[in-house]
Amino acid sequence: MGSVERARIIRLGLAAVLLTAAPPLFAQPKADDKKAESVDAMTEQARRHFKNGVKLYNDGNFAGALAEFEAAYRLKPGPSSLKNVALSQKALFRYAEAADTLEQVLSRHKAELGEGEEKAIRGAIDELASLVGSVRIKTNVDEAKVSVDGRVLDKAALARPLRLNVGEHTLVAEAPGYGRVSRVLRVAGGQKDVVEEVTLTATAGFVSVTAQNPDDAVAVDGKPLRFGSWRGPLTPGWHYVQVYREGQKPFEKRVSVELGRTTTVEAPALEPADPGDEPEKPATPGTPSGPRQLRGWYALGSVSGLGLRNDPQDISIDSSKASGGSFGVRAGYRLWTPVAVELLLEGGRHDITGACDQRVEKAANRKCGTDAQLDRSLTLESIRLGPNLRIMSGGETIRFTSTLGVGAVRHQLELDAVSDSDVDRSSAVPGGKAKGWDPYFLLEVGIQYNWGHVLLELDGLTFIDGASNVKGSDDLGDSWAPYSDTGGLFMAGIGLRAGWSEWTPDAAPKR
Repeated sequence: MGSVERARIIRLGLAAVLLTAAPPLFAQPKADDKKAESVDAMTEQARRHFKNGVKLYNDGNFAGALAEFEAAYRLKPGPSSLKNVALSQKALFRYAEAADTLEQVLSRHKAELGEGEEKAIRGAIDELASLVGSVRIKTNVDEAKVSVDGRVLDKAALARPLRLNVGEHTLVAEAPGYGRVSRVLRVAGGQKDVVEEVTLTATAGFVSVTAQNPDDAVAVDGKPLRFGSWRGPLTPGWHYVQVYREGQKPFEKRVSVELGRTTTVEAPALEPADPGDEPEKPATPGTPSGPRQLRGWYALGSVSGLGLRNDPQDISIDSSKASGGSFGVRAGYRLWTPVAVELLLEGGRHDITGACDQRVEKAANRKCGTDAQLDRSLTLESIRLGPNLRIMSGGETIRFTSTLGVGAVRHQLELDAVSDSDVDRSSAVPGGKAKGWDPYFLLEVGIQYNWGHVLLELDGLTFIDGASNVKGSDDLGDSWAPYSDTGGLFMAGIGLRAGWSEWTPDAAPKR
């Protein structure tokens, strides 16, 4: 038997059982009884809706008939109106609702039904079961809003099997901080309690804030949200949580929010503000203090690649092979969000080979790079110690940073000795050693990244070092000041920093 024929037989059977004329429901009231007159008027109105429903059903206007039978049942509950509600629902192919309505007839009006009538209704429910299936919808988010075909399901509906007509249905699940899920449910006749798992994927992190007093206001990142408690989604990263009330010292905490995880904040009972403090504004929307300044200790290890541009006296490094870099540590304190001070300790070294001895070049009347060149090697070591001033942008995770520093640098230069087999010693720069302390200036510009407490930083940097005090003696015993002509050194390169930060918000600022 085809499905169309089967549905036709069910419809005819239901019509024969359910679509009946409405008999008089109540006896006529007494004329002098106002309450009875009201009841009689309600009864007459219910009868009019019922008759209209019968007429509309016979005309094929099943939606109109359903509205009329429902109106009749609201005014005068009875099995006849409810049975015809089920029949109209069936005609509209709303099989699951029709079955539910018939079960309501049995649960609400069983005493008013004859034995044969009850049996016929149970048979109609069994017939409808072949056109209905049931599913259980489960989600991984308790507060998710779940709807089927636009009908929102409450917690009670989600806790029990959901009866649906055979065919396709649109299932939608959504929740703040999660991606929306929409899919098609295909329901087969007679299927029982098929589990439909709906997994929502987090697109944010979550913060749950609880205050001790229901009159305490909760704000996040300076935005007032609710009194007493609040839970909601936030973008991953650092956020400011504030709990405040007029006349009380505000509570605040900087929290790290991770994707898909809930950070819980239990605020303590607020204490009265000190008598000399400026009173807090009332806890109303728009009045919390803004984001607090960030303060705290930090430390960084550093490694840098540095190029050297200055020549010792009578030695040219332009065509030489050079390698240079530095290693160091920095420790400092962030005074507030844009400003920090730190102390730098750093050591560096440059190794240069193939430098040109310009005395030999002049004596031989040839250019460096020819066979007259005497290749020389030299080593420059540096140790720096000094304070830095760091300026930072206000980004929570990524920020721009620049550093200005001054301090003392100790240079030590060592030039290799001259070999007799290479050139006449009288025409070459003798080897030697020189060292000395001078001031330096540092300029860095870069970008910094906070991964939790971890700090990562990439900088372009420049050192401008004094070198006029770098002095010593050469291999002949004469005094030697290799940078007396230039008086300084210029180094530039790229630096990588990595370390740890303990940023925390400061005490509540004055308003």
